[in-house]
Amino acid sequence: MRKFILILALCVVSVSGFSQKMKKLYALYNKQDYVKCVQQCDAALKKNPDMLEAYYVKAISYFEMAQSASTYKDFTKNPLLDCLSNLSILSAKDEDREILDEHNDTLLIIKEFAENRARKIKTANTSEAQAIQQKLASIFRTKKADGLEFARLDADAGRYDKCYSKVERLYAKAPAEVNSSNDNYTALTQGAILLAENWMFSDLFTLIRNYKTKFGGNYAISAGFKKALLISIDTARTDDDKTLFYDFSQKGLELYPEDKEIISHIENRWVELINSQSSAYRATATHERTWKDSVLLRNAYRYLSMAKEIFPGNRRFIDMETKLNTEFHTIPFDSEKQRFQKYALEAVNKWRTKGCECDTSEIVYVAPVPTIEWDTTLERLANEHAREMFFENHSEDINLKGETPWDQINKTQYKGTTYENENGLNFVQAMKMAFCVGYGFSFNGVYGDEGLKSVIDSVVTHWITEPKSQNCMKVMTPDITHMALGMYGDKWVFWAITKYDILVREKKKN
Repeated sequence: MRKFILILALCVVSVSGFSQKMKKLYALYNKQDYVKCVQQCDAALKKNPDMLEAYYVKAISYFEMAQSASTYKDFTKNPLLDCLSNLSILSAKDEDREILDEHNDTLLIIKEFAENRARKIKTANTSEAQAIQQKLASIFRTKKADGLEFARLDADAGRYDKCYSKVERLYAKAPAEVNSSNDNYTALTQGAILLAENWMFSDLFTLIRNYKTKFGGNYAISAGFKKALLISIDTARTDDDKTLFYDFSQKGLELYPEDKEIISHIENRWVELINSQSSAYRATATHERTWKDSVLLRNAYRYLSMAKEIFPGNRRFIDMETKLNTEFHTIPFDSEKQRFQKYALEAVNKWRTKGCECDTSEIVYVAPVPTIEWDTTLERLANEHAREMFFENHSEDINLKGETPWDQINKTQYKGTTYENENGLNFVQAMKMAFCVGYGFSFNGVYGDEGLKSVIDSVVTHWITEPKSQNCMKVMTPDITHMALGMYGDKWVFWAITKYDILVREKKKN
């Protein structure tokens, strides 16, 4: 009994001594002698590491120093981190959170200050911002910060290589059979999306390609990959010339060639894009159309062409093209093609048979010259070039591949080819060429023979009467023998050659 009384007396003395010591520490804090307060806290904790409230007093002293850090730069390099470090130690030791809960109001003030600091320096000092967040997570026992949170800070700071490295590491380390009990599970479902939201598209495609199969059995992670991919495609859709949209659409189909959701999403986005342009052009019918209006229609066809390349044989896009051609008469209807050829020959040969004056900077009189014939190979080349001009909105002789008209001719039999027919062995070659491009005339709203003939006559007449141009002389070149006229929308191409076609060896008669 006497021993129990002695132990009880010692405990009372110890508690009394602890209380007196804490009063002294608080007194130093209240006197704003923060440096001495921290020093005394250290001395007290050295004697008694379990004097938990000393950690709290030390932390709030550092917090006060953080309000004017430059004043205390000789004592502490980073008073805010020192504050949070001590609170983190206290959080680990104060298992029942008695001291922390008692001072909760003050802790919330510190938390708000620290979060504001982290936001301000996240681009300039990512490591400190990350350290602050780690400490806060420890103090308030929130979910431990994972690699994705720090990756986001790197992305915000423009350190995209480090961001991707952290995200990729998450997927590399996680087991294929990972589930929601894993600390990084949420990060694994959101990592790809983080890359997409920060326009890290090349890294995103690499990530999906490398880990799509590994996590193919996990619905949430796979869904994150797909959502990120669709974000990238929708983001690229805002690209002015739609090159990225085209590339990303192809990459999406390469990554998920059998996924109906992905395929449908990409297809629908292209349909919406094409319809938006054609609808905008349709709305311009209320006034006299200008070249700016025609760009809308060209865009609709250009995007349609890109969509057909992405979805070859897709009935939906084939039908869209048919409907656009029917509505806007962009090319001659099948029923009009023979008449188109007839009127084109008549328009050109009319000028060639009567002669004309050509303005080449000087007025040159050209006497009548021989008529010319239609050529189907030139027709194909002319229509292809007119189509490219319309889709790409240019009026140049050289195509997008850098090929001149002669380069294109030399990819056909007119480069110089032998062939056989009922007469024997023949040789054919283009010896001379004439080439003109034009724009500004279309069949939009034009129907019937008279309308077709009028537009074609206007195109050829423009070349003949165009001032300070060589086009008139090209159309009137005396020794050309064959021609074609190609058109698409408001773009036109006249292509003619001197066709050298001779019988090399006559077929032997039986």
